[in-house]
Amino acid sequence: MKTPSTEDVKFLLKDARATGPTLIYLIFRFDNSRFKYSTGQTVEPYQWNATDQRAYTNQKNKAVRSEHETINGHLDRHRAALVRVVTRLQMAGVTIDNATIKNYLDLDLSKAAPKRATAEVVTPAAEPFTAYITRFVKEAEAGKRLTHKSLHYAGYTLAGYMKLYRVLLKYTAETGRPTDYSDITLDFYHQFKLWLTGRGLTLNYVGTLLKDLKVMLKQSHADGLHNSTAYQHKDFKKLVEDVDNIYLSDAELTALYNLDLSTNPRLDRIRDLFLIGAYTGLRFSDFSQLRPENITHEGRIFTRKTIKTFEKVSIPLNPNVLSILAKYEGIPPRTISNQKLNTYLKELCKLADHLTEGVELGRTKGGVRQLRYVPKWDLVTSHTARRSFATNAYLAGVNPVMIMKVTGHRSEAVFLRYIKVSSEQNALLLLSHPHFSGVTSVPMKPALGDQRVETLEMA
Repeated sequence: MKTPSTEDVKFLLKDARATGPTLIYLIFRFDNSRFKYSTGQTVEPYQWNATDQRAYTNQKNKAVRSEHETINGHLDRHRAALVRVVTRLQMAGVTIDNATIKNYLDLDLSKAAPKRATAEVVTPAAEPFTAYITRFVKEAEAGKRLTHKSLHYAGYTLAGYMKLYRVLLKYTAETGRPTDYSDITLDFYHQFKLWLTGRGLTLNYVGTLLKDLKVMLKQSHADGLHNSTAYQHKDFKKLVEDVDNIYLSDAELTALYNLDLSTNPRLDRIRDLFLIGAYTGLRFSDFSQLRPENITHEGRIFTRKTIKTFEKVSIPLNPNVLSILAKYEGIPPRTISNQKLNTYLKELCKLADHLTEGVELGRTKGGVRQLRYVPKWDLVTSHTARRSFATNAYLAGVNPVMIMKVTGHRSEAVFLRYIKVSSEQNALLLLSHPHFSGVTSVPMKPALGDQRVETLEMA
């Protein structure tokens, strides 16, 4: 019998024609035998992808999607456990049959103690949680692990997991507290959060570490390395607070456009790249790759599939963008790394007088709410361009749904949190509405014998 792999483990529905939820069975074939095992998970047949042998997770309903993701997580856990059990039995020289596999699979999944032991099974030492994180990252970098959308993990995502790895090692070194699976309880979560906060870290930085901790615990649980579900508790959550991001108004963008940079070609190129993003709403990864073939409708519409979401967007090009493209013969200026672009943007914006004013920022650091004032030019990044596009379009009265078609936001609530509209700007927008401007239509009572209803326009 060959050493099993995850590809040897299949999942089938108990009744594919059922009109309601039906059990999902694990199937493993070996030496002309067939092992069938109930996973305890149920799913409605129309929600089952028979090709991928997984519950569908493309539902718009978040609760249903989350439930199906949990089902798939349990299936991954069962598959990993089956491979692990059979491999250990082989290593121990145990005669393998259905009853033996079931006994030890029950034990591995904590369903029951084995009814009999035909031989002592040698159990290798469990992989520590921190070691799992490094292995996960290496496998992801090698393309052996993909995201739930079957895409390669982004570099910054894997860098975040490695940051978590280093922080966990430091936590153990400084506190003496272990960080293995059985140690990561709800109490651990609170103690770890206090330790992070005590180091003077911002709330969002702490929240990102806690989010990555949950992800790694979920992944290792799906891989069958532990049975702890503390990470699923409602209080085991990511922390987040709104960030005081800025945008540049149309007037500020125009001032940058008119800035004379003839003696500084480097900043001239940076300015043009930034303005392309600010006038199109594209991400840096997209606006740095504008090409003539993407421009249609007599040079007024830009169309392409975005790199991050692979969704097709069409964006009208204003005269300033067309002028910039003409300056480079239809091809955007040569791009640089996002990190260098952000550094040069601050140098560029510092030259603009209107961007030297202080901006009040609030954040939670070390558990204390802080206020500070920073020059506006020091807050400009490549993403400021995209946020400026969305905010300026909204302030100009463009329908939010139409803006979201460009930015890719799926929820209007998320979009409204994304744009930066002050309470004063919101009041000015409301002032232009008839309800607040004092212009209303009031029906008058008709005069005696007059059946018409007049309308009085009140100033």
